[in-house]
Amino acid sequence: MKVYADNAATTTISQHALAEMIQYYDGKYENASSLHTQGQAAADALENARLRIATCLHCDAKGLYFTSGGSESDNQALITAAHLGAKKGKRHLISTKIEHHAVLHTLERLAKEGFEVTLLDVSREGMVTAEQVEAAIREDTALVSVMFANNEIGTKGC
Repeated sequence: MKVYADNAATTTISQHALAEMIQYYDGKYENASSLHTQGQAAADALENARLRIATCLHCDAKGLYFTSGGSESDNQALITAAHLGAKKGKRHLISTKIEHHAVLHTLERLAKEGFEVTLLDVSREGMVTAEQVEAAIREDTALVSVMFANNEIGTKGC
């Protein structure tokens, strides 16, 4: 029997999702950004998927973005929030010292662009307190990014 204990990083696809996706893996793989007929069919399928997911999540489909995985999602969220904050004169970012490398590396990149980054210490158990976060927030803080569950040590927020 196989035991895989890193499902936070990747996991097997559910049979239901595989049944939905197999047509796109095995024939309908066209570029949804193309103007040709097959590309437009792919774009329609993508928008239909977005609407279906939005319905399940009870949210606006315009707010759903598909990425290739967690690291890309982290990058997109941090960079977008930082740059939107910068437009309002807010160039301070807060996170913790034990974030996933996708977050820490992106924060390093943003620091090279002139953002100021504060990385909070965590307890031995990997926790950061609300008081620590509150004390770090400044008038020019654009973003606070703290993971809910740590992928390495298993710490999970309340």
